[in-house]
This record gives sequence, structure tokens and C-alpha cells, in this order.
Amino acid sequence: MSLILHLVRKDFRRAWVLFGIWCPILILSVVLDTKAELFLDGRGPAQNVGTPSSAELEFAVLVFFGLLAIFLDPLMRAAIVSKLVHDDATVGSTAFWLSRPITGGTLLASKAILLALSMIPAEIVAQLAVSSYLSGSPSTSPDVFLFPIISTAVFMMLAVVTASLTGMAVMGAIMAGVTWGAFLVLSWLAVPRVGGEGLVETAMLAVERYPPWLLLLGVCVAVICHQYLTRRTKRSLVIAFSGIPVFLLLLTVGWFWLPS
Repeated sequence: MSLILHLVRKDFRRAWVLFGIWCPILILSVVLDTKAELFLDGRGPAQNVGTPSSAELEFAVLVFFGLLAIFLDPLMRAAIVSKLVHDDATVGSTAFWLSRPITGGTLLASKAILLALSMIPAEIVAQLAVSSYLSGSPSTSPDVFLFPIISTAVFMMLAVVTASLTGMAVMGAIMAGVTWGAFLVLSWLAVPRVGGEGLVETAMLAVERYPPWLLLLGVCVAVICHQYLTRRTKRSLVIAFSGIPVFLLLLTVGWFWLPS
């Protein structure tokens, strides 16, 4: 246990600057997202007071900075996870077992503890604090607790099967492209059954269901644990990509159960 805590402290010293840069970006992202939701719900301050033109201007500002935060927030998340994982990489010529007498389980525990005590709580606290301040009551949606865990797990999964931040970006793009392409094909096949409008409504309901996202979390955890404990990168990639069709099945199963 003392070795794990030593690794946690060491990793935090490595990445504290990145954490410091990410926290303001996270807060900005949450604030803008919450204000945009309130605005669209008709509860934004610019809709209660002021002219329509001022409301439109405020919404345009929200959209601009929201898009900026959408770009910077995942970039900083990826940079933090990359720093933590790739400094003790699980693949390539810099893999940790080639030069460090540390077991995969010990290293996995230290990385998981640090992320569980830093990135995940930071996002949950920001979401609760901002929603409480702007809307008068903290959000009680399970999304507040579930999606910070899922997003962190996704970035860590990409990191453990690559050797650099660039590799993470390429692997993420490949997996997202495969998933999105397959989703479009399934959408095209489902159109004769539910029609265009019904397809959109069903897709929105599917995305809001929790089973697909819980499956995604399970796949990420399986890949991370398998890679650290076995260091079989090809098998880890097989696990990662095999989760895509099941994930899509859970997203789109409602389309094909509907009567023709």
C-alpha cells in the first residue's frame, strides 16, 4: 500500500500543472453548459429581462465560448490521462515492465486511485455547485455522477493501448469513426420501419438510456485491467472493438422491435 501511495504522490507531482490548467476550463465548460440549458428552457436571465436582441447576443456569446470549452476540455482531459499513463506506458519500447520493477496491478491501482480522487470528483463537484448556484438547486440526475466516470474511463482505455497523446487521438478517431459509421448504416436500415422523424426520436431516447453507457464503462474497465495485468495489446484492442457492435445493438434495438 505504501508503494501505491508513493506512486500516487509522484504522479500528482507530474501532472499538477495540467490539473491546474484544466480546472478553470472545466468550471467554464460547466457554467456555459448549464446557462445554455437554462436559456433554452426559458429560464435564462437574458430572457427574463432585456430586449430580444440582448438575449440573442448573450446566447451567441454562450455558444462561442461553449464551443471553445468543448474543444479545450477534452483536450486537457486527454493530456492529463496521457501524462499519467504514458509516463509508465503499457506498450512500446518505454513500457513500464522493461525498466521498472513494478507489477501491473500496483501501477493500475495507483493510476485508478489518483483519477478517482482528482478528475472524477472535480467534475462532479463543479456540476453540483454550478447547477445549485445558477438554477437554485443541485442537479439530482444520475448523469452528474455516471458520465464523469465514463469519460475518464474512455480516455484511460485509449491511453493504455497507445504510447502517446497522438496515438490516443488516432485511436479515438478510429473507434469513433467505426462506431459512427456503423450507427449511420443501422440508421439507414431502420428508416423503412420508423421513418425519418421516428428515427430521430428513437435515437434520442436510446442515447438517454443507461444500459449502452454502462456497457461502454464495462468495456473500458475490461480493456484497462486486461492491458495492465496481461500486457497483451492485441487482445486488449479486440476487447475494445468487440464492444462496439454490442453498444450499437443496445442503442438501436428499439428500431427493429417496432412493428413494420
